[in-house]
Amino acid sequence: MRLLPVAVAMLACVALAHAEALTVDFAGQRYTLNFEDRAQQEDGSPGDGLAEFTLPGETVNDWSKLFAFHAYPEMGDDPVAAVKMVGKVVKETNKDANFAIIENEKTGEALIDFLTWAPESDVMEFNVFKYARATDGKGLVAVQFAQHIKLGDIDVDGMRALRARSVQDMADTPISEAQAYFARKQGKSALQVGEDAEPDFARAGGDN
Repeated sequence: MRLLPVAVAMLACVALAHAEALTVDFAGQRYTLNFEDRAQQEDGSPGDGLAEFTLPGETVNDWSKLFAFHAYPEMGDDPVAAVKMVGKVVKETNKDANFAIIENEKTGEALIDFLTWAPESDVMEFNVFKYARATDGKGLVAVQFAQHIKLGDIDVDGMRALRARSVQDMADTPISEAQAYFARKQGKSALQVGEDAEPDFARAGGDN
């Protein structure tokens, strides 16, 4: 007789999970959170973070377009230096790849876009990243749009149009949502550390 209440509870949990699924809108399409991960530094504070969003019916292992949040607490606090480093890595990985950098002097944000591909692959990957300082001043936060393009599916003019449109869409996309996402994650992490450490603090206070 307990099966029905259990089943109802499970369905309610599933419905709640779907209702609370984090989404982002980019270029007129809605992406849903599909994967998230956060490393931990040696002192227990949050390390590099990642949240990947996919289109309906796609996954982080099989996607045509992808949107992502990134956190880099140990990357310094200079968005321009960060995109220059990304550009260097792009060229080191694929000497034939090109990239372009845009700096927003008013906001301090920096943007990079590039098209690259793996050897012997018939799929290219177009990327646009935008970097900004984290809300707590420690490190950087970035947002990313990526699109897979099969050779022959788009001509030079089409690629130029895609690049111009995506760069403008990224420039217009507030990075505050990614900053807030990682700020919330860091708050939860700090709370957990505090809860775990509370008994030790209590003992230390009693010894003094």
